Amino acid sequence: MSDSKMPSTSIPTAGKAPNVAIVGGGLIGVMLGLGLSHRNIPFTIYERASGWHEIGAGVALTSVARSSMQRLHPEVLDALRRVAKANHFGFWDGFRPSTNEAAQASEALHFLLDAPGTDYWCCMRSEFLRELVALLPAGSTCFNKELENYVDNPTQPQVLLKFTDGTTAEADTLLGCDGIHSRTRQLLLGDDSPAAHASFTHQVGYRTVLPTSEAIGVLGDAKGGSDFCIHIGPNAYVPSYPMLDGTETVLNLTTVIYTPEPWSHGEKMVAPATKDEVTKVFKDWSPPIRDLITKFPEKLMKWGIFDMADHPAPTYASGRVAIVGDAAHASTPFLGAGGAMGIEDALAMASAMQFVSETSTSAASIPAALQAFSAVRLERSQWLVQSSREMGVIFQWRDSSAGNDGERFRVEAEQRTSKIWDFDVDGMVDQIRSEFEQRTAGPV
Repeated sequence: MSDSKMPSTSIPTAGKAPNVAIVGGGLIGVMLGLGLSHRNIPFTIYERASGWHEIGAGVALTSVARSSMQRLHPEVLDALRRVAKANHFGFWDGFRPSTNEAAQASEALHFLLDAPGTDYWCCMRSEFLRELVALLPAGSTCFNKELENYVDNPTQPQVLLKFTDGTTAEADTLLGCDGIHSRTRQLLLGDDSPAAHASFTHQVGYRTVLPTSEAIGVLGDAKGGSDFCIHIGPNAYVPSYPMLDGTETVLNLTTVIYTPEPWSHGEKMVAPATKDEVTKVFKDWSPPIRDLITKFPEKLMKWGIFDMADHPAPTYASGRVAIVGDAAHASTPFLGAGGAMGIEDALAMASAMQFVSETSTSAASIPAALQAFSAVRLERSQWLVQSSREMGVIFQWRDSSAGNDGERFRVEAEQRTSKIWDFDVDGMVDQIRSEFEQRTAGPV
């Protein structure tokens, strides 16, 4: 919009839904928008980019994430089905086998996570986002809107959003889905708070995509064509899985490498790199892993991996503002559930906003809903952040008590992932309702 002030609506009255501003148009922001749309709650997504953009990396989504999608919006799970492939995790020794044959033998398999409900649906982030965006109501997104500040003055009927281009907007609530280096989090917690900023984890990711035929030639039919494989060894973690890229099945290959060095690119998460940086780390690994690394392009990009483990946010909400997904609890990838946590958040927040819309609205109802969201989501999501960090240390053979013991890897992974999978999303929604009702109950 060209004028300097976006249109606003008045504070909701009884039976009227709140008007929601979502900052950030990634997967979680869009999914939250769809959840609000399904509940007839008006919203606008403010995205700093000039158009829809997601990195081409893959994402793996748990059965709990899929249950949350189903409850968010009836068409979201169908959108995932159109772009995703189902896989189970197999954890392999990527270091010790001395031949290609030994690397594919059963002795090299530490364990397989294949119990019912433990499958992951894997897809390209960009492909999934494209499907989701097609479901958004027309006119629900404003591009080139980077949040600079907000004013949440309880004497005013709405939150005022200020953008870096000098424009403003108003909404009944502001929900920050603006990712790992969230501006909303910095403003909510205070820029001088350690928890306002994600920390570099000393993990760096390098990624490429291979045609399935090439992957099978190196890894064999199962590893290269149908299974989600994680090869582990000293100071590195190598997940690979088949996924759909348009109509073609390709292998998404990532290497996550531990480095004692600091990240020298500030809060910029992506930097140029060369294949040599990766090759030297894997020079003593098993033959198929070394062969995989030769498939990387000579020039590539590397991702600095940040999380919230060092300084967890003490709350996800203040007043009429809250943070959701990576903005609240950015995680490392070692339990494969960071995206799933964000989707759980989206369902939790959409439900909280629904409870507001069903209530005889008072000035306290939105803050109460956001505090209910924070109270219910804080412990589980922050457990994931810490547990994923710990799992990375174990998988990369940096835990002296675990060493390279495959049985210990299995026990640790099964215990931790069971906590991710064994989760009642309907119970979560009920808990948020209960917390909200307690906070909005009048004096007895």
